[in-house]
Amino acid sequence: MLKTEKISPFQIALIMHPVILATGFLALPTITAQYAKNDLWMTSFIAIIPGMVSIFLAVGLHKLYPKMTISQYSEQIVGIWLGKLIGLCYFLYFMSSTGMILRQYAEFVSGNFLFSTPLAIIIGTILLLSAFAVRGGVEVIARCAVICTYLFILPLFFLAFLAPDLDIKNIYPIFSNGAVPVLKGSLTPQGWLAEFFIISYFLPSASQVEKVKKWSIISLIVVVISMTYVNLITLFLLGPDLPNKIYPILIAMRYISLADFFENLESVLLAMWVLGNFVKISVFFYVGVISYAHMCKSSDYRPTVLPLAILVFLFCYWDIPNFPVLANHNKLVAPFELFLVFLAIPLFLLSIALIRKGRRRGLSNE
Repeated sequence: MLKTEKISPFQIALIMHPVILATGFLALPTITAQYAKNDLWMTSFIAIIPGMVSIFLAVGLHKLYPKMTISQYSEQIVGIWLGKLIGLCYFLYFMSSTGMILRQYAEFVSGNFLFSTPLAIIIGTILLLSAFAVRGGVEVIARCAVICTYLFILPLFFLAFLAPDLDIKNIYPIFSNGAVPVLKGSLTPQGWLAEFFIISYFLPSASQVEKVKKWSIISLIVVVISMTYVNLITLFLLGPDLPNKIYPILIAMRYISLADFFENLESVLLAMWVLGNFVKISVFFYVGVISYAHMCKSSDYRPTVLPLAILVFLFCYWDIPNFPVLANHNKLVAPFELFLVFLAIPLFLLSIALIRKGRRRGLSNE
């Protein structure tokens, strides 16, 4: 067994906010607007469904197999060999995803702020910082999230200064192209909200397990509200031109000007981006390291952190040769990967576990 650490349900809720939205804020309005046009604000409400399902799957599996993660109880549900294969899939997925998040982070910072800084330096610095947090354990990650999440959310309130420049009429006509474009636009946020299944890796460390579901649902609602808020602000500001912008929230931040004094707030967005991505990278890297430790039945994951950090660094370049490939992956491939990893496989495992539990009850009654 790995070292027992405890975090509160409230900390888990704070962790999940930047985990979902750290990379989502920049790309979300553009991706959804390319399909849903001016109806993009509806997509986050549809996306709440897979978010709720993933929370119930995580909690349901934890009740059947407490103190275990999916890499562990999959072996008990479907057998050692298939369970090992599932554990390997989750390990590789989280390593690859951590590399992808790092590359997206570095591309944004390099392309908009640190123009002459090599990508390797930008990637290496935050990866090293995240590796230290992971070595410190889940309690360190949770405490970092408590500080960083508040600072991550704060810059969103600055968007309210755009009120005089917003045109509410950009929301019309509603449902001009029907419901199908809205459903297509909701695929990406649905995939992101399915990531709430990540709470299953924190449930064994929760101090009050019975309250995790409530706080996770609260976190989900706050995430949906944040998504809708950013979608509406960018829609009201940019109108029909929104689908053509790469980083609409960056344009919105640059557009803020209050009395010719309070302006040029893109540096605030950069600070928000760094803090949010630090939490998200740390969480994904931690889950990948834990998956590896559980798959190998290791008693301590800390010695593997730095070697696996090198693997993550390599994934940044193996998976993503350039930014257009990254953008297409986030738009076309990522939603289906997320559905498979965070909904389909857990639902399959829970169904098998419940069937076996029902059979055992039937045999005991006989």
